[in-house]
Amino acid sequence: MKRISLLSPLLLLSSFAVAQQAYNVSLDLKNVTDDKVKVVVHTPEVKEDRITYIIPSVIPGSYSKKDYGRFISKFRAYDAKGRKLKTSQQGKNLFVIEKAKKLARLEYLVDDTWDVAKDDNYIFQPGGTNIEANSNFVINHFGFYGYLEGYKMLPYTLNVQKPPHLLAATSLPVTRQSPEQDVVQAADFVRLADAPIMYSRPDTASFRTGNTTVSVAVHSETGLVRADSISEMIQPLATALTSFFGGMPVDRYQFIMYFPKMSESAVTKYGGFGALEHSYSSMYFLPEQTGDDLRSMVLDVASHEFLHILTPLNVHSEEIEYFDFKDPKLSQHLWLYEGVTEYFSHLVQLQEGLKTYEAFREEMMDKMRRASEYKEVSFTEMSRRIIEPEYQEMYSNVYLKGALIGFLLDIRLKELSNGQSGLRELMLDLSKQYGPNKPFKDEELIDVIVARTHPEIRQFFDDHVIGSKPLPYEEYYSKIGWDYADQKQGTKLTFGEFRLGYEKDRKFYWIAEPMNNTFGLEKYDILYAVNGEPLTEENIYQLIKPLIEVNGKDTVELAYVRKDQLHRERFTPAEEPVELKFVVEDDPKALPSQQQLRQQLLQKSPQDL
Repeated sequence: MKRISLLSPLLLLSSFAVAQQAYNVSLDLKNVTDDKVKVVVHTPEVKEDRITYIIPSVIPGSYSKKDYGRFISKFRAYDAKGRKLKTSQQGKNLFVIEKAKKLARLEYLVDDTWDVAKDDNYIFQPGGTNIEANSNFVINHFGFYGYLEGYKMLPYTLNVQKPPHLLAATSLPVTRQSPEQDVVQAADFVRLADAPIMYSRPDTASFRTGNTTVSVAVHSETGLVRADSISEMIQPLATALTSFFGGMPVDRYQFIMYFPKMSESAVTKYGGFGALEHSYSSMYFLPEQTGDDLRSMVLDVASHEFLHILTPLNVHSEEIEYFDFKDPKLSQHLWLYEGVTEYFSHLVQLQEGLKTYEAFREEMMDKMRRASEYKEVSFTEMSRRIIEPEYQEMYSNVYLKGALIGFLLDIRLKELSNGQSGLRELMLDLSKQYGPNKPFKDEELIDVIVARTHPEIRQFFDDHVIGSKPLPYEEYYSKIGWDYADQKQGTKLTFGEFRLGYEKDRKFYWIAEPMNNTFGLEKYDILYAVNGEPLTEENIYQLIKPLIEVNGKDTVELAYVRKDQLHRERFTPAEEPVELKFVVEDDPKALPSQQQLRQQLLQKSPQDL
């Protein structure tokens, strides 16, 4: 505005005409009423007499119906003189405007998704919105505004009125006009939707890896998690990825992280913990924890999301490049976008010493066990139809069987190339062939992969990706000297089982069902402390975790109250027989060639050292 005021009247008129072919959005985060934010959209000039304003129903990276239009209320359209135009709503996401040639602006209210009352279509928090006046705003743009049909690729300028103590964290360029006003710009709606913003009290950190600046912004409800701690955790991962890629394929990256307290609240009651990837950032919703639990959780989630800078940012189909937010046509390659990314997230940590060999192997076993709960279907067919109810229930399998597809494909590629080239080299080659702005044709990708690698690899795709044949675990694991068994007798360490109740008024936990616990706990005993730390709503999950997920033979001290008497005792986990499924172990009879292939697969290449 200041720059324009210095121009001549003729240039001012010209600039105004050009500005009309853009969206100018006002977002009022200062005056929040009834947990709703007012949005004003100054629209581009349109040629149609009747036009539809589209709020997305589905978004890239989160393959289920969201229907963000159901959070819009009091929708109004006006001409340049402030006269109201006739509007109607079609379904949940489409707002039809009559006499659209006169359209100048839209106004409406937006409710957030995080604390909405549960229905049959709750929204996973990293893909949702949060409105907490004067404290926190999570702005996934597709939950606040949309676009006029046929005008999706015009520029957007956001004018954000905000409390002065809240600062923006985003990968988009932000101009701070004043402590209470930001201006944010995006080339079009696709780029805007790909770059969420979080407004919160500043808690940030940053570092460089190679030529990439990595920024971290944290909002922790109780202040338990800090940005500098998260930055320290992520920095070795970023270094590992720089080594894995041979240099990062982006020059900047933003981690946006919201940590709610462990106890149930309005924002954690429905939905779920996790993260959602974007091209230059990722949005996280993870529970407040401390120590190794926090580090393990952050590394596993962040490594997956961070790796999405390879795919889909640099390797993606036309369905993603030209995503239709109104009537989406989905890609058939979730095995690539999510499965390969999930496999790489564990492989990178293994190669860089962030995860042990035993932990990696256990992760693959866990994925086999959980994947076995889903019926065998064509992965490409499932991907194409993932938003349909029948297939939506299978979505979690993209992180299980999808990762195993990546693992076995890597084994086969390494074998066929005598250990010289695997899945990583293939993906890096594809990223050079395509890149951020050149999508591949969905139906041609497998042909491209076969042409770039080996003719024999087609059979794997025909049988296990396009087809629905079970993955050949035994055959492929034998190639790397792993002994595989569908079932095997073993033992596990356990403290047994029990169920807790909670007395809200007096704030204590009690044994509701003793079941078969080895502590000797009885019904109505009050569980007071674990390892000397009293139980609270905030720490309950963290403290009882070692009682449920026993990882070693270390003793645990329990303090409990029975008949007004405090007892303190130490307990050692018991061993009990168990039938293990999908077990892999190093084969003591493995040939040197098998051991060599395993080393070439799982260890860093000499040229990466």
